[in-house]
Amino acid sequence: MAFLSRLFNRGDPLAEREEARRQGRKDARSHPLGEFTDPDFQPAYVTEIRARAREQITEVDRRLAARRTALLERALGEREVILRELGRSDTRPQPAAYANGHDGDGFISIAEARARRAEARRRAMVEESNAGVQRARARLEHLTQEWENALAERDHEVEAVHARAEQLIAAYKSGVLQAHPRREEIPSLWKGEVIAVDAPGGGAAAGSGREEIARILREVEQRIEVWHAEVMPAHPRPQLTPPDPEPAEETTEDVPE
Repeated sequence: MAFLSRLFNRGDPLAEREEARRQGRKDARSHPLGEFTDPDFQPAYVTEIRARAREQITEVDRRLAARRTALLERALGEREVILRELGRSDTRPQPAAYANGHDGDGFISIAEARARRAEARRRAMVEESNAGVQRARARLEHLTQEWENALAERDHEVEAVHARAEQLIAAYKSGVLQAHPRREEIPSLWKGEVIAVDAPGGGAAAGSGREEIARILREVEQRIEVWHAEVMPAHPRPQLTPPDPEPAEETTEDVPE
């Protein structure tokens, strides 16, 4: 039915329904009577409308799948950014032996100054790296919301396709009832007239997208936690200078009263 292609490409719902009504009147006069009075028979128009609705929903789900692929690629990109920051060698604490030096006040003082400067640089690198990690993590969390928005858009489009198909079928049937010579025998519902609404959220695609992004987020959060423990230990590093010698115990002499 070429006219159905025209219907589904139009933007005026009233005009679409009126054309469907005219088609119903035309079919009622030209098609076999049993096509409309037999509840187990599905008129060709209803079959075509349902087929068009399925095609449109398939296209909606194809776009959803493409969106899922794009979001997962972006999520993996953010994961790589985070892992690259966490793998930076300049954020790792230096071994304690690096700054211990040997005996001798002058040598210990030089080693301590050098170690402190190195530690200050490392701490700055840690802060810089941590800022990059947190930005990438925030973008990763935002991708989760983008996916939920994509699912909501998909559900809205599918509902609109179903509503449009049901309106056209109802308009077609009203035209049949207007022109059919045995309209009183037309059943309240034809076979397949009620279109079942698909599961919200794209079914398996929704769960798969959520789980993939959640898995990536869990992985990076675990890596970040380990990294924090390694580069920002809870306990401060040992003092680089030896402790001051304990003062000698004061001796008291007996003072004659």
